[in-house]
Amino acid sequence: MEALEPAVNGAKATLNTDKKTTKEKEKAKRHLPALPSAVSAADMNNVEYSGLADRTAVEWSSLKNYEMFSLSPDGSFPMMKVSRSKAVRLADREVMMVGSGRCFRVSLSNHPNKTSPS
Repeated sequence: MEALEPAVNGAKATLNTDKKTTKEKEKAKRHLPALPSAVSAADMNNVEYSGLADRTAVEWSSLKNYEMFSLSPDGSFPMMKVSRSKAVRLADREVMMVGSGRCFRVSLSNHPNKTSPS
């Protein structure tokens, strides 16, 4: 009896042994610079920003990612939408799961109101 070689549609199957495994094909790591940091809080300035809060509530789904909002019309306790279903409270950086709802957009001005050197 003859030993038959595996065939697919009449063609001989060949083993491809020269391909690298996925571990060997790792992507080159990107070397990105680190964020600069202040040495201490004494090297920082106190800054106060002014902002505007919408008077009309908007739907959660209409906010873009990384847009600030508040649950109250006076703009207190600002939060930031970080994905379709998550928001972050800016006061304590706690992540909240969100499905739907209405909120008030908050816009910060481009320039701080007051800066005072420490």
